[in-house]
Amino acid sequence: MSRDQFDRLVTELEPWRQTLAEAEREKRKGINRRGYNPGFGFLDHQHRVLAAVLSHRNTVTLTLAARLLGRDRNTLSYHAHRTRPLLGFASPDLAAILAQPRRRTYPPRSIEALQNEITAYETNINSGSS
Repeated sequence: MSRDQFDRLVTELEPWRQTLAEAEREKRKGINRRGYNPGFGFLDHQHRVLAAVLSHRNTVTLTLAARLLGRDRNTLSYHAHRTRPLLGFASPDLAAILAQPRRRTYPPRSIEALQNEITAYETNINSGSS
């Protein structure tokens, strides 16, 4: 997924996120909210979508993604799994990209493993192989 496609995905999902957030607020109206906050940190919409896509595609582990983003792994996991249903509202062309069979069985779990993956990918591109 290119950066432009990702930016378009974030833009497309924003109204749906706002609608679902408003519905959740309406549902909780009048309820004693004491103890409701699960204690997870805040992520902006773009990072929530990024976490959901990384989790959906199994590109890297959420632990590694959290380290790269400077966040707690539990925060990233919480928001990724709450945002993942929004991916169903993507336009057909972006949904096709998300559905491509590129889900990895064993994603990189460390920065070194990720760097090795990037190096191997760049070598593959530079050699002209597909």
